[in-house]
Amino acid sequence: MVELEPRLINKSLVLLTACFCLLSGKLSAQTISVSAPSDSLTVGEVFNFSITVKNSTASEKVVFPDSSSFGGDLEFLSSRHFKVSSSTDSTEYDLQFFAVEDITIPPLPVKIVSNGDTNLVFTDPHILLYKQTISSEEDEFKPLKPNFTFPYTIWPYIVGLFLLLAAGFFIWWKYFRNKITDEIQPKAVPEFKNPINELESRLINIKEIHSEQIDKDFKWFYSELGDALRWYVEELYKIPALESTTREVLRYMDAFGVDVQMVKHSRIVLNEADMTKFAKFKPTLDQSWKAYNEGLLFLERAKIVDSARIQRIKNEFEAQFKNDQEDEYGMG
Repeated sequence: MVELEPRLINKSLVLLTACFCLLSGKLSAQTISVSAPSDSLTVGEVFNFSITVKNSTASEKVVFPDSSSFGGDLEFLSSRHFKVSSSTDSTEYDLQFFAVEDITIPPLPVKIVSNGDTNLVFTDPHILLYKQTISSEEDEFKPLKPNFTFPYTIWPYIVGLFLLLAAGFFIWWKYFRNKITDEIQPKAVPEFKNPINELESRLINIKEIHSEQIDKDFKWFYSELGDALRWYVEELYKIPALESTTREVLRYMDAFGVDVQMVKHSRIVLNEADMTKFAKFKPTLDQSWKAYNEGLLFLERAKIVDSARIQRIKNEFEAQFKNDQEDEYGMG
């Protein structure tokens, strides 16, 4: 028994070494590569990013990263999977760049299932370069022209003084006449402008102009459609939507508890508007009408979820006007 133990130990070591070599050879037979733009990108630009996996033998299944793997300054748009051969798989992603500096796509996990075993491999990190489109160079000041000397006359000053006195008298007379009229007749309650009706009117106007245009101005169309939704959000929820970026508007809407479906419709319209304005995206006529339909769905959803809020704002508007009237006549 004492003499056999060293032999058993040697055989075990040989078997472990052989298994390690086979495993190492299996792992080394897999090649993973990525393809991404090497040129610098501008804000809002859409680009392609692809991952390709090659195996020395046919693989049963390859699981590529999904949309949750991209975030931060990258917006996931779509993906396509290609089975090039029995041993080669590839996935291509459409991403949108929103960074204002150089960023790095981190190593992404890829699962490879072969012969019942699952191997996890990672892509190499890839740097995306940011391209600034706003010029920082200041224009040089042109030399000043010599002053022109006008002849001195007094009559323009006399005419100006007369016109100033006449305007002052007219303003004084109109002010007191209106004040007397206001004291005799109470002011009518001003009309409350319903944001829903205003948005619907804007959408109808956009549709009429877009339909009548022979040469479609898609930049104008998407700009007006996006601004209509931004105006509604700013008017009703007091969000600075008109002067904010698309990402900021969507974050504000989420933070203020705007309805999820309204946020979804806004995201589609505003992202396509940014692509049309900044990424040289040229939509088709069908795509523009699909975007317009998203605006209509936003309107119909707003009629359902915002009716109570609008009624409350209307009541506060009328109550404030009544208080102002009572204060004005009480002081009189």
